[in-house]
Amino acid sequence: MKTSLLRPVAILTSAVALSGCILDDIPLGAGYAAKYMCSGLWVSDMEEDRLKNEFIAPQVQPLSSIWRVDVNESDRTVSVRDIFFGSTYEKTAYYREGLGCTLTQDASLTSLDDQTPSSVYNESSDPFTAWPMGDAQIASLHPAFDHNALDSALDQAFAEDGEQVKNTLSVAVVYQGELITERYADGITADTRLLSWSMAKTLTAMGMGVLSDAGQLDISRPAPVGVWQGTNKEVITLHHMLQMASGISWNEASQGEDADQGYSLFQVSDMAAYYAEQPLEFAPGTHFQYSTGQSNLLARISQEQVGGTLEDYYRFINDALFQRIGIDNAVVEFDTVGHPVGGAYHYLTTRDWARIGLLLERSGDWFGDQVLSESWVNQMLSPSAANPSYGYQTWLNTGLVYWPELPESTYALRGFQGQMVMVIPDYELIIVRTGVTFGGDTAAGNTQLALDIIDSFRPL
Repeated sequence: MKTSLLRPVAILTSAVALSGCILDDIPLGAGYAAKYMCSGLWVSDMEEDRLKNEFIAPQVQPLSSIWRVDVNESDRTVSVRDIFFGSTYEKTAYYREGLGCTLTQDASLTSLDDQTPSSVYNESSDPFTAWPMGDAQIASLHPAFDHNALDSALDQAFAEDGEQVKNTLSVAVVYQGELITERYADGITADTRLLSWSMAKTLTAMGMGVLSDAGQLDISRPAPVGVWQGTNKEVITLHHMLQMASGISWNEASQGEDADQGYSLFQVSDMAAYYAEQPLEFAPGTHFQYSTGQSNLLARISQEQVGGTLEDYYRFINDALFQRIGIDNAVVEFDTVGHPVGGAYHYLTTRDWARIGLLLERSGDWFGDQVLSESWVNQMLSPSAANPSYGYQTWLNTGLVYWPELPESTYALRGFQGQMVMVIPDYELIIVRTGVTFGGDTAAGNTQLALDIIDSFRPL
């Protein structure tokens, strides 16, 4: 405990006892709360009390018993501190149109404003054309499904059964390229942009695929990371990194001792640099280590290839990926120094997440526009040596290990708290599920959702 905090020892001891957490967890919790509240308010347009009490407080317990949350509507900032240490561990997140929210760390709002693009995308989808080319309402019930059974499957996905707090926000089902059903929680609509968490990793791989297809990146060569040159990390390739097999030491924990993921997301200004500085622990390509930091560095590498600035990456990911498949209002968030948070912070609507799944199901072809080469998509879906259940930033069902009840061809984007875009080629199905789930096995819940939807098929 630092004596320089200028607080009586008795108060410090009481604070730690009341909070039930080590001091290192206070700034992590404050950063999580400020960032989540900021994005929830101004990217997802959610209600403040719901965000604070239902979605954030359970995740940062017991910090939420001693916190103070200040929302500044005029500045579009959210600041979180604890009542014992005041501003010592305070964190502030700042909203910028088109870019979402960023933890300021030690940066001024003016310096963050200096990073912003000259203009941002703000297009409206076509409400008269059917999905996926537009966003018209679903016109009719699909004859291939028993819709009573399908409705029951969605009922179960939203039902709170006591074993876990599901907080399901949305479910959408696509069959043979057609959106056949969708459902949203109260306060959530088809236009609500929802947090990816680790589903962002797959989008980062897709962006890198565009560059690889164009000959701008060679994934078989050592990763272009300057601080690795002349060290034992200089042999790490992009291929290793895409498969989460760089060999770099990492603890994918959000709280507690040596919580690399939490520290990098909520404590540092340059997330990619934090990862790049970690020591090499295993020979590259031999050990699977899931790492948000690895994905953040991949996104920075792509950014450097397209010009290096925040605006360069913003234009690239929108022009090369999102806009080409009808995604008009996606938000990719950036860290304090202007690097994309490629491992965690992407916000898309439920229908747009389904478009991502459809692009993969169609092997990168968007109705005549080859957004990603078929060979790149095949590589994304190929088992890695270090973990056959993982390809390029994408989860696989190789050997029926991950989803034993589902076909081996199944693959998915997955994220914290049960985020999922699951593609089941054997049934020509894409299932999107988003939520803020606490406790229980979210993978099991999503598997059951998929099984229930498959059971709703009926003979034609």
